[in-house]
Formats: sequence, C-alpha cells, structure tokens
Amino acid sequence: MVSRQTSSVARVSLVPLGEGGALTPVRQDAVAFGQAQQASQGSGIQYNYFGEGRSPAEAAVSITAPVGQRDPTLPLRGRDDVQAQLAERSLGAVRVVHGLGGCGKTRLALEAAWQAQQRGAEVWWISATDQSRLTSGMQAVGRRLGITDAELQRGEAADLVWQRLSGRQEPWLLVIDNADDSQILARRGAEASDGTGWLRPVQSAAGMVLVTSRDGRAASWGSWCHRHRLGMLPGPEATQVLADYTRHQGALGSEADAAALADRLGRLPLALKIAGSYLAESAAIPAAFSAPETIRTYHRYREVVDAGQLDIAFPEPGGELTAEQARVLIGRTWELTLDLLEARQLPEARRILRLLSCLADAPIPHETVLNPQMMAGSAFFDGITGPKVWQVLQALAGFGLIDLTSGQDRAGAQTRLHPLVRDTSRPRPGSEPHEHEAYLELAARLLHRAADETGPPLYPAGWPIWQLLAPHAVYIFETLTATAGLADAAVKDAASAASRAAQYLGEQGLHSQAETIQRTVLAARLRLLGPDDPTTLATRYEIAYTIAQQGNHTAALDEYRHILADKVRVLGPDDPSTLASRNQIAIEIAETGDYAGALDEFQRLQADQVRVLGPDDSDTLITRHEIAYALAAKGNYAGALAVYRDVLADKLRVLDPDNRDTLAT
Repeated sequence: MVSRQTSSVARVSLVPLGEGGALTPVRQDAVAFGQAQQASQGSGIQYNYFGEGRSPAEAAVSITAPVGQRDPTLPLRGRDDVQAQLAERSLGAVRVVHGLGGCGKTRLALEAAWQAQQRGAEVWWISATDQSRLTSGMQAVGRRLGITDAELQRGEAADLVWQRLSGRQEPWLLVIDNADDSQILARRGAEASDGTGWLRPVQSAAGMVLVTSRDGRAASWGSWCHRHRLGMLPGPEATQVLADYTRHQGALGSEADAAALADRLGRLPLALKIAGSYLAESAAIPAAFSAPETIRTYHRYREVVDAGQLDIAFPEPGGELTAEQARVLIGRTWELTLDLLEARQLPEARRILRLLSCLADAPIPHETVLNPQMMAGSAFFDGITGPKVWQVLQALAGFGLIDLTSGQDRAGAQTRLHPLVRDTSRPRPGSEPHEHEAYLELAARLLHRAADETGPPLYPAGWPIWQLLAPHAVYIFETLTATAGLADAAVKDAASAASRAAQYLGEQGLHSQAETIQRTVLAARLRLLGPDDPTTLATRYEIAYTIAQQGNHTAALDEYRHILADKVRVLGPDDPSTLASRNQIAIEIAETGDYAGALDEFQRLQADQVRVLGPDDSDTLITRHEIAYALAAKGNYAGALAVYRDVLADKLRVLDPDNRDTLAT
C-alpha cells in the first residue's frame, strides 16, 4: 500500500476464474481517507469500492435536484403565496418549509428547484433523513465548490463549505430535504439555531437555502430562518389535485362528489395523490375485468374511508393489505415524527395523540378535557404533570400533527386533528391487549369530569364550552355503548356527560336530537342502574321535558305523571326532585289550556315548597312566578301584576339582578 498523509490508495491485480476457466485480471481499488488509512494505523473505517479512485461520499450520493420527477400534467396547486415568498431573495435567506407529513413540502421544494434552474441558478439537493446522507451531500457540494477531499476530511469542513457559499457570486439554491431532526444540521454539542453547523445564515444575496421539515417550532430554528407553515390545500385546489391524479375522468362522478372526497381526506396532498391514482387505475379497468370490490367512483371511495376500510382505500402497490397494514401505510408519514419525539424523551406524544384521536372529529377544548391529575392516574400517563401535557401538545403542534389555538378563555383553547391523522392514530380493537378499551375508558372519565366542572348547560355563559364538549360527549358515549367488554363505570361516566350534552342541544333548539340521545342514555342507565335509581328517574324527566319542548304537551304531561308516581315511591313526596316534577306537571296543565287547574296545582305546590325548601329558595320563587302567569292567563291581570312585582322584589333580594330567572320576571 502506498501511504500519504491524508489518504491512501492501493491497486491490486486479481486473477479470478473467468468464463471457460480462463484467468482474467481485474483491478480492485481500495481507498482510505483521514484516520481511516488502514490497519497500519490501527483504527478508523476503510471504504472499498470499484472504480476510478473517487471518494466514497461522491460515489454514494447525488446532489442533483430530481426535477425529472415533475409531471407537467400534475401542476403544483394552492401554493402560490408560499412560492412567491420563496422567490424573494434577501441577505441571509434561509427558508424552512414545515408542516404535517404528506402536506407536500418536498413537492414544493422540487418546484422551487426547477424554477431556480430555469432562472439559471445552480441547484444542489441534499437529503437530511440521516446524518450520513446529510454529511455526504454537503461534502459533495464542497467538491462542486472546489474544496479538495483532503480539506473535507478535516474538522472544519462545514466552515470551508460556507466560506465558499458566502463568496459565490453566481446564483445558487441549496435544498435540504426532510430535515425533520434539526439536530443533525448542528455541530456536536450545539444547536442548529446556533448557525455553526451545516446550516448557517446566507451571507450573500446570490444564494438561498430551502429546508423542508416537519418540525416548525421556533426553538428548533434560528431567528435568521424564515419559517413557512404548509397547511392543507384550500377546498377548490384540493378538488383540482384529486381530479389531476384521476386524469379528469368524468365517469368517476361530479365535481361535488370529488370535493366531498377531498374534504374527507382532509385536503392532504399525499392522500389526494393516493386516492386519485387509485381511481385513475380502477377507471382504466374494463368493466368486464373489474372485481366487484373495485372502487370506481368518488362517492364510493368516500364511503369506504368513512367505514374505516383503509386497506381498500390505500392499497399497497402490487399487493393486498390488511386494514391494519393500510393504516400503517397512510400513517407511516407521521409515525416517523412520533418516533422522533419519542427519541427526544417525549414518549407521551404518541399516547396523547392516541387519546385525542379517540374523541370526535371536532375541535377539542384541551384545557377543559385534558385534566393532568386524572390522566396521571392512568397507566398510559402515570405521574404526568400539567407542564408535561402542555409540552407535548406544543411539540405535536410544532410538528404539524395537531393544530393548537389559544384564546382568552377555555373555549378559545382548542386542538384540531387532521381527519386522516385521527383515523390512523386511533387505537384499534385488538391492536394491543385492552389498549383500545383503556383509552376509551379514560376518555369517558375525562369527559365526565369536564361536564361536571363546566356545569349544567342551562345558561348562555356556559354554552361556548358546551358547544365544544357536546360532540365528544355524545361520540364517546355512542362508541362505548357499541363496544363490548367495557367497564360499567366507564359507560356510566359517558352516559352522564352525554346527558348533559343532550341538555345543551335542547337549549339550542335541537330537541329531536336531544331526545334521541336521552333515550339511549335511559337504556344504558336502566341496564346498569335499574329503574329506581335517581339518575334513571332524572333521565326520564329530561325526556319528558324535551317532548314538551317539541310541542307535544299531552304526551309530556302523561310522562311527568308516571315519573311523579315513581319519585314519590322511591324518593318520597318532599324530595326536591319530586317537587320539581310537580312544577312541570302544573306547567303542562297550563299548556293544555286548563289555567284554573294549573293555578290550583301551583298554589298547592308553593305551600309544600315553603314548608320544605323555604320561601327564598329559587324553586319556590319560580313557582310564584308561574302562579302570576296562570293568573294572567285566566284574565286576572291586576292580580298577576301584583304577584310579579312581589316576586321580582324577592328575586332582586335573593338572586343576582342579572340572573336569568330575575330577568324573566
């Protein structure tokens, strides 16, 4: 071997057995760099390859932008604003395009690279999926800039590359793709934001660096990096992308059908590409050779996704998948992000995302639902603290897995999940022993606590939170009642939250929907608690109230009377709940037109309320208000006015002036 200070090359003639038994000499080159100058130095790594003596980094990596992947028939849509920003050149321009996996970051970078080439700029494209590829790519850039292999093997290689880049006068663009872990861009012991590693501020207006990453957190990037969040496509553009990949085949359905499918896929470019390509292929199959399960329309594709049949909607090219494998296929793009967060000591990120995915496809009031103390009692989040929950939420948002908004109150603090992230992150039945059931049970406990903390949805002040809580309370309850093997306590918790949600819907005038939910709650409580449990009786009371709100006062009156009989038997005649049922009976008597009968019922009720509850109890005051109403209905306006004024004086004394009952009087 011929040794030099920084590298060594040996050429050895070999004579392997060739065809026909002849001996054929073949030259083998072995090259070692730096400290890897072979066994004579006793350490390092030796690279062996066949060729003309090029370095292994140069032989293994290409830094040419893959513009051949562009298809002019599949234009980049919905990214005009970001493209315009990327085209702006300024001193120190480092652009970081970040967003959820599958949102089209690399596709945008590819378009930027192609446009830069059209303007005459030299473009280098480097993969940052791991340290070795990044280092090899940056070393290859160094060689293009005239740096020798010997210089690149020294510790200041990054300094040398950036000195050349800063002094370059010709236009250039450096694309660093898939830099999801910003740390691999930093030198050892530093941060990428320090600007001392492979990523640094550009010191010349001739060049620009474009980085794509799932990590959009400000802490991961220097203040000298301009961050551009890439969200989902706007509706019309998403529909166009889907149509582009289907090659605009009209037999697949109407534009409205395409728009509905694009929305169901969350307008995620990756999902639109997969779905469009599938539909284009299926449409090309003659009907005589098409399998019965082949999806041939936008509408049918959406039905399959809604049914959770992701193995059909997102098939693996060249092979069939199970449903679970299909979820991995479409979900692997953000599973990599969760792996990265776990490596950064945030294993709770995957578990919190799974918990959030168990809830409804609706904004989540995270400050109300994610109670750290209750979560800490779960096996999934043993000992978790409030600061840790918040850290995880911020990390998930920083990598685009959730959208996190804040506000001046709990209603303004919301978390949203992309529908496909939710579909693929939700724990599946049978995935791990009892994991699916355990997440549902925890969600039920959290919603029960949230509903109790928020209080009855009877007053407008609580409606903003209930608007957010109601979809999740109903969804979890319906999911639990349809899932076998869950603990009774979880179903009870879910029923309690769902009952409150139904009350909120009733307050919003959605009486038929509220009644449907309450009847399902009643069935669960009859099964778990029996007919005489106070909560079962309370559910029957709510159903009767909802029937009355829909105008069927005769049916409501009949139901209230049956409830009253059971309450007297179970709770006794003086229980406040029994007295409340008597109040509703009197109201329904008035609604049927029997004002004299209602007045008599109200007056007898008032006497019992004063005896049991006292004259200043809010229920007693409400009954006095109803007495005035019955007097007016009978035509005794002077008597009614006098009672109203007396009741108002007492309500102003006992209740808040802005209390709804005070204002009603």
